[in-house]
Amino acid sequence: MKKRFFTKPWLPGLGLGVAVGLGAAAVVLGERLANPVSGLCFGLAGTLGGLSGSRLIMARFDRTWTPEERKEIERAERDERNVAIREKAAYATWYWTLYLLWAAFFLTLVLGSGFPTALVSVIIVLHCAFYMVNVNRWSKQL
Repeated sequence: MKKRFFTKPWLPGLGLGVAVGLGAAAVVLGERLANPVSGLCFGLAGTLGGLSGSRLIMARFDRTWTPEERKEIERAERDERNVAIREKAAYATWYWTLYLLWAAFFLTLVLGSGFPTALVSVIIVLHCAFYMVNVNRWSKQL
């Protein structure tokens, strides 16, 4: 398996600590921060927290797998059929999400309020849901 930078055991823990610190700082400082700085702090805290937390959870599951299970997982990741399914699902997802992103952009131009933040969050969730639906659809067709 290819070694990645984020596999060092202390790095995800450090990232999670920084994420909690950024989020706490944004909450404590509250209105003393400018809106863009506050949004940046919350966004970075969420991103770092998600990356670090998911890496810690995956490291926990990695320790429970036997060497045979690890080989099977690695083989499945490189299997041509699975790669083709992921590629077709990603293409179909992007194709349909493109219209949603365009509509969200248009609404942000027209409305110009705080509403776009919530709308973008919903679109990201829909993008992930479309991806999973398309993976299922293409796995049945191939």
